[in-house]
Amino acid sequence: MNQWRHRESPHKTGSDQVGRVLSELQQSLAEAADPRDAFAQFSRLLERFLKIRKGFLALREGDQMRFLAIASWRDDGTVRTLSLRLPQVASFFEKVAEHGQLYSENITAFFDGNTIERRLLFDDDTVSFMLRPLKHEGQLVGLLGYSSDVPEAFVTVESGQLDSAFEQLAAVISRRQAVHNPS
Repeated sequence: MNQWRHRESPHKTGSDQVGRVLSELQQSLAEAADPRDAFAQFSRLLERFLKIRKGFLALREGDQMRFLAIASWRDDGTVRTLSLRLPQVASFFEKVAEHGQLYSENITAFFDGNTIERRLLFDDDTVSFMLRPLKHEGQLVGLLGYSSDVPEAFVTVESGQLDSAFEQLAAVISRRQAVHNPS
């Protein structure tokens, strides 16, 4: 079943643990030099908490509904710098961005994106995945995706407990883009 909305988590995550993760995320984002660095730090911290295996960050190009993948991350610590304009043909990522809400799924067969999107997000052992539009002050600034080999890996994200961390990541990206692309 497609997950376009928040739902109640079947797993209760301790508020102390969530609070600790949020604090660490906020501190690391405050120290991040650029969006790639912020993404790498964000991913390393989330990996411990959510058991993610792979992720990517794509930034919106200007006012268009086009995305440029700028970084990928793996749970072995590998962070790759990318400069990959994502195709718009059969783009599941664009559908998620246009819808404007978190999308998570526990059945990878339901993913109907293109080959490049699949390679950015999945490994052979992927069981669950999430895509989250990143918005700052109501404006879409990017798209973040993670996958896991654990079923129901993103229930804490679905419940909204980490929304403030995602919003802060979007704010960091927006500020860095404003510095590099002044109007």
